[in-house]
Amino acid sequence: MNRTYRFHPGEYELGENEKFYGDMEARGWRLERRGGCLSRFVRTEPGGARYRVEVSSRRFLEDPALAEGQLAVFEDCGWEYICSQGFLHIFRAGPGSGAPEFYNDPAEQAGTLKKVRRDLFWGAAAMVLVLALAALSILLGVWKAPGQIGAEQLKRFVQFPTAYAAYALWLAWTPWQTAWGLWKINRTYARLKRGLPLDHSPKGNRILRRALNRGLLALALLCLLLTAAQLAGVRTRDLPAEPEGPYLMLEDLGWTWERGSLYGGRESAVTYTRSLLADCWETLEVQEERAGGRQVWMRQSVYRLRFPGMAEALARALMEDAVFARGGEDFRAVEAPGLDAAWTARDMELVAVRGDLVLRVEALLEPLDRFDPQEICAALAERWAAF
Repeated sequence: MNRTYRFHPGEYELGENEKFYGDMEARGWRLERRGGCLSRFVRTEPGGARYRVEVSSRRFLEDPALAEGQLAVFEDCGWEYICSQGFLHIFRAGPGSGAPEFYNDPAEQAGTLKKVRRDLFWGAAAMVLVLALAALSILLGVWKAPGQIGAEQLKRFVQFPTAYAAYALWLAWTPWQTAWGLWKINRTYARLKRGLPLDHSPKGNRILRRALNRGLLALALLCLLLTAAQLAGVRTRDLPAEPEGPYLMLEDLGWTWERGSLYGGRESAVTYTRSLLADCWETLEVQEERAGGRQVWMRQSVYRLRFPGMAEALARALMEDAVFARGGEDFRAVEAPGLDAAWTARDMELVAVRGDLVLRVEALLEPLDRFDPQEICAALAERWAAF
């Protein structure tokens, strides 16, 4: 294998980067390209080459590359330009080249970090502002529509927990990286201003931070892969004549008309999703009377939870996120023999719980007062007992 990839130090760790690339060449791997998280190396003879990092923070829409005149100066001094990534420009001097250091005066080198520090500071301030505005919008949203935002998020979390986990890991990683960068670049800047030259071979132990960064990245990638696998496994197909899950059919409520289409051609169908927290069935069934042109339909969301203790919270969330009701306050409890609990609203919606099973059903029946919560609960208790 003539090439390999390694995680490199962060972009604000100047001395650590120089030491890392020098150590890699001492082991027979010469830097070829630096990316966002990984550096690519090519096989070479082990040697004592030196690496140095030049900082050049560009302005908005400005070409990130160093000018040809600047590169020529470095080359004349014995420094070979290798690559750039962001505001870092990396140079190499072979063993015994005698190439001089970039700066004799640490204060002069400190001047190159001013814009980098300023950009990072404003970037951190913008991040804090965005997070604060997001938190404020959530609080205002909850105030205007009590419980609805949390209910929607809980429902989606049950269906796609790994996507939420990946997002949470990103929220943890981003402030941590920003805070570390601020501390590191300000510490380097302060040392240079005091007349202390940049340490090109720092002895600090990076094991803990490297393990934390790689662990967060690995967990986030795993969560994203699991989410992708889950999405690939979502199945939507025509609703079968006989139920293949813990959901009801219109036939269970006495309807035997022919299958039809709803509104813009939506056909009767069932979608099955499997997550780490639940099996989920979402169904739509439409029947119509050909002679009279009348139509009835029923839509369901059914969850079989891995952790039954979540059932009551999910049921409350389904009521808050109801389609026709204005929220949980519109629902009233109904007697439901064979079920743990059931609630109905506006003679069109019902939420029910039994053990690890939770359901919300919405239906439009003919006539409108045909929606009978007790009848639906009885049919549901029978179906769930068999299931």
